[in-house]
Amino acid sequence: MTEKATPKPKLVRWIIGTPIALFALLMLGSQLMFYFSPNKEAQWLDRETIRLCWKEREKGPKENTPAQFKEGQCEQLEFDFKAKWNVNP
Repeated sequence: MTEKATPKPKLVRWIIGTPIALFALLMLGSQLMFYFSPNKEAQWLDRETIRLCWKEREKGPKENTPAQFKEGQCEQLEFDFKAKWNVNP
């Protein structure tokens, strides 16, 4: 008497594998879109400038050095960023 091995259901693999594969493709696509966008680096640079401006204004300039940012310049940088990129920094 020979026993036949019961075949594993392939439908279960498809039901589990399809959503995982779609999710992985969507994640890869979003990363590629972000990586190849030419404006992302410029936006990052502008955001860092605004962040440094607020940080200096909060702490004050270092001893015996002039302030790098003038009064009201942080607000102007944020306004310019919003006008240029149509998003908040």
